[in-house]
Amino acid sequence: MKNALKSLSFFMVLGTLIFISSCGSDDGGGIIIDDGGGGSFTVADGFYIAGVTASDTTIANAFVLGAATVEGEGFAATARDDHRAGYMYLEAGSYIFAEIDEQEIVSIEGGVSSVVDSTGTWAEAYTFIDVVANGAAFSITEDGVYHVIYDGQTDEAFIVRITSWGIIGGAVYESVCVSNGFNADIDLDVVSESATGSTWSATGIIVRDDQFKFRYNNNWTIGEYKSFTNLGESLSVLVPGGANIQNTEDGIYDVTLAMDANGVFSATLTKTGDSDQCTFDADNFPWGIIGSGTQGTMTTTGWGDDKDLVYVGQVSGADTWLGVFPIAGGTTDNEFKFRTDDTWASKLIPNSTTYTDDTGNITDNADSNGDGSWFLADGASGLIYVKITTSDQGGTWNIDFSDAEFQVIGEGSPVGNWDAGNGIAMTYNDDLASATLANGAYTTAGWKIFVNQSFDYNLGGSLDGSTALEFNNSTFVLGAADNYSVTISTADGGVTYTATATSNAGRQ
Repeated sequence: MKNALKSLSFFMVLGTLIFISSCGSDDGGGIIIDDGGGGSFTVADGFYIAGVTASDTTIANAFVLGAATVEGEGFAATARDDHRAGYMYLEAGSYIFAEIDEQEIVSIEGGVSSVVDSTGTWAEAYTFIDVVANGAAFSITEDGVYHVIYDGQTDEAFIVRITSWGIIGGAVYESVCVSNGFNADIDLDVVSESATGSTWSATGIIVRDDQFKFRYNNNWTIGEYKSFTNLGESLSVLVPGGANIQNTEDGIYDVTLAMDANGVFSATLTKTGDSDQCTFDADNFPWGIIGSGTQGTMTTTGWGDDKDLVYVGQVSGADTWLGVFPIAGGTTDNEFKFRTDDTWASKLIPNSTTYTDDTGNITDNADSNGDGSWFLADGASGLIYVKITTSDQGGTWNIDFSDAEFQVIGEGSPVGNWDAGNGIAMTYNDDLASATLANGAYTTAGWKIFVNQSFDYNLGGSLDGSTALEFNNSTFVLGAADNYSVTISTADGGVTYTATATSNAGRQ
């Protein structure tokens, strides 16, 4: 069945569509409509967005919307009843929704539309429609490629103008050593946009042996039910919300993304040369924090075991290590600094390192060796979020200190969604090693604990209180919906964390 039905004409009369003429038939089969003059033509069953003339009576073209998945647990593509979507080139004008089923025109729908400038992490404007039966036509103000999303459960629709397509993933490099991972796109240029097909491309992109996807308007989903705005699975037929695509050969590539007249996407990666290899290896810099100010198990008095940070890859073009550590306040015998591999061969100290203090309580001074250490101010003991970065492959190093606030986030949490910025803060306990959210309604869907309203540092896994939580890899799942008290804690100074969830049922 063709996605675009060219030059259909039919009238809306007393809320009913009557097909009266056509310059051709749909070669995919479908219902046959009497044209009122002794002839007939075929129209396939389906749910359409259809363009209406200025008089709101004649429809000149239509595009079918197919069943579409949404983001479910673990970001998996999940079926949603009465959820439809499609990609297409639309001309500026008035439109309605119409459904044809079993040789019957089942419904005509329209509604009041509004332009939404942005919402949540979505930065681009889009058209939102409260859909009602026999509602008024809504307007598309600009010719272009659109993602049209209709949700019958909520009676709403999104008409999203695609202003950019980008390629994103661990395979995609901005320079020899810098990949933004799955955090930022490299944009593709518009080659052409039309009803017969559209193309976007870029040349000279470094793509390595790793995974990638395509997405539009620099975001992964749109709407509270999270309709996919990304493509994956296969280069030959790209699928909304499909799996990451694996590239197997390092090189410099020309990348082309194409959409045909039916809204089906495909892509090609053409290798045009070899890429230089990065000589920087993050594994050579296993940064850890050490000092008498750090807490937890120590093998010796004062300076003992290093407490390792986690390397998270490249974030905004910088190699990044993260950690959350309990640190005691007071500038007497409570100092700390950073080194690699439990040796002093590579170390970060105030005299040689740029650092930013967002806690307002970090100070530094020279220790007995004259090379400097950091301290927390008197009375400022707490959990400190540490970020170590290098943007020039180890040429220079930067440290950001901030107070760490753990929050719960996710569909199964009291928040009810995964929107960063909506996390509910946990309260720190007097032991300097744990935080608790004493009351909250949880479901059996997944959720996480993250830090400072960002997924850069997030934890999930077991809630048995003894198994180390997994970093950036797992969710928590409770066996029953209930009101719970949730606690996260560390016994080794922030190297690992554990968590518990205790039902509040029956408590007074």
